[in-house]
This record gives sequence, structure tokens and C-alpha cells, in this order.
Amino acid sequence: MPDLQPPELAQLVDYAERPRAGDWSLRAALVRYAQFRPGHVRDLMDLVRRLDQALHGQAKVLAREGEQLWQALGSDSAPLAGETGFVLELLRLAAVLDELADEVVRWAEHREGALPDAPVQATVARVGGRLQELGIGPEERVRPPRRS
Repeated sequence: MPDLQPPELAQLVDYAERPRAGDWSLRAALVRYAQFRPGHVRDLMDLVRRLDQALHGQAKVLAREGEQLWQALGSDSAPLAGETGFVLELLRLAAVLDELADEVVRWAEHREGALPDAPVQATVARVGGRLQELGIGPEERVRPPRRS
């Protein structure tokens, strides 16, 4: 992905890999969480892959409209139209996953308290539903041909 401006936008787009507390990324924290809840992690990673793929497909818009997108993300102004509005919706979903990442990382770093099951499940439902509404469905898995 090209260099995005402002830097905060670049950090948001990198929500899954960006180092957080204790140098943990969301992906790293999910490895630890998967020891206890592999199904939750599978569902969440499906959303991460779908959103990352959609954002990657909009790299030119992100690079060209970065400042406008960042400002719109932080305001309650009129919705953006067309391709820019679509990318803004993707960024809003990235912000939801970014917020969840902080929570999962806090748990993974210290492994204290309850597992983050409730926020993970709520986020999967929310983000998954919105991705579906935006036409970004689940990945189709192609099985290898059977040997005769």
C-alpha cells in the first residue's frame, strides 16, 4: 500500500499488524486467544482478511483522498458519495476492529481476567453484517480436485 497521509490514517489501515501494548499486534494476540477460542479467532480473521482485501483494492483512493477521508472519519458531516464514501465505510469498520484489537491485546499481554469473548462476538456480528451489506462476502474456499 502506498504511503498514506495523514500518518493516523496509515496506522488505522494497518490495524491488524500495527504494534500495540507490549509490542503485540492484533494478529499476534489472536494466536494466543486461539489457544482458548479457535472458532472465535477463525471468525474474526475471516473479517480481517475480507476488510484488508477491500482496503487494499482501494489503495489509490486512500492515497488520493487520505486527508478528506481522515477528516470525515472524525466528524459527523454529510456522508461522502461514491467510491470515497465506500472507502469511508471500510475505514469505519477498520476503526471498530482497531478498538477491539486494543482490548484483545490487553488480554493477551497479561492473560488476566476473562477472555474477551463478548467483545469479539459482538464485533464479529457487527462488522460481518456491515461487510455483507457493502457486498464484501465471505471468501470462497476452493477445494483441491479429488484424486481418482
